[in-house]
Amino acid sequence: MNTPTLFGDQIENPWNALTLVHAAAMLGGACWFRDPTGQLGREWQAALPGLGELPALSREQMAERCPLLVAFDNSPQAADVYGFRLPKEPAAALVVGNERRGLTHEIRSSARYALQIPMVSRQVNCLNVAAAAAVGLYYLSRRDGHKLTLANHPHKNRPDLLLAGAGDQVELGSAIRSACAFGWERALVEDRSRIWFGCDRVTRSEGRGAARRGRNPIRLIPAEPATRYAYQEVAVVTTRHPGIPLPQARLAQGPQQILVIPDESRMDASREDWQRLGQSVQFVNLDLPTVEFPYHYRLIASIALAETARQVGQTPRRREHDRRESRVTYRQELRATPAAQGELVYLEHLLDY
Repeated sequence: MNTPTLFGDQIENPWNALTLVHAAAMLGGACWFRDPTGQLGREWQAALPGLGELPALSREQMAERCPLLVAFDNSPQAADVYGFRLPKEPAAALVVGNERRGLTHEIRSSARYALQIPMVSRQVNCLNVAAAAAVGLYYLSRRDGHKLTLANHPHKNRPDLLLAGAGDQVELGSAIRSACAFGWERALVEDRSRIWFGCDRVTRSEGRGAARRGRNPIRLIPAEPATRYAYQEVAVVTTRHPGIPLPQARLAQGPQQILVIPDESRMDASREDWQRLGQSVQFVNLDLPTVEFPYHYRLIASIALAETARQVGQTPRRREHDRRESRVTYRQELRATPAAQGELVYLEHLLDY
């Protein structure tokens, strides 16, 4: 893998910044930040005093390290990250922007490429910034990726989803946000740590905030670990157990299949009885370049959901000439029709009926 450097442009939240650092490390890369006001650096020191100074560079310093900038933000002109291949030279940096405002005009205008993650939901049209960065780095670091599948009825290809055993409400909320953005309208949630259903008000507020629950229409169904289901295929996502590499797995088998994303920081996926969900169980490994890395459930879930959404596909985008209104055309000359002999009707005749 040839992982681009990750560059966070004017990130506000120090915890998002830390997760960006972890996302880059998970994919075998480095992460730097542009912090022109120094505000993020001060908040980083206050919230994370044991980690030293914020790894910051100016725009000019980043250009020296990575001459090829890739703007990563949803925009009409951006190309899909699926199947996109960066040139091997020069060194590239994937740039993600502010959590609320996105990328600055300065970065957009100086970037050689503009990429985006295709979204499905109209209500939640973006991911958490760290989750988006992980997805972008994952696809750009691989040179065997495929483009977005085009399908007339993609909903028929979408598997059911089970989010299992998450131990942190913000991580689970961000994973739910990703699921909605990628088109899932419902998901099963095994809430073993009681951080989503029946939790205290603070935990509930943090989880719902991360999930953008105010405009997130996904339906969440509680599922107990002992519940049995009858799916034909069970695909369990893992980073710590041998399995089919994620890009090679078949993840668009429709409602007969369930995609399971366990929180491996809290549970050993290899020791779970997944056959309670269905007879045919396969492990799907993310095939990451690193073995030891800070685990974030939202990053693992978002990568798995992105690849599944790529395989599920979207309906073909209408071409420009298909959008034009059809014009009415006329013959150049009109032919007179022969006059027909009519009948004269008087009102008094109609009154007899």
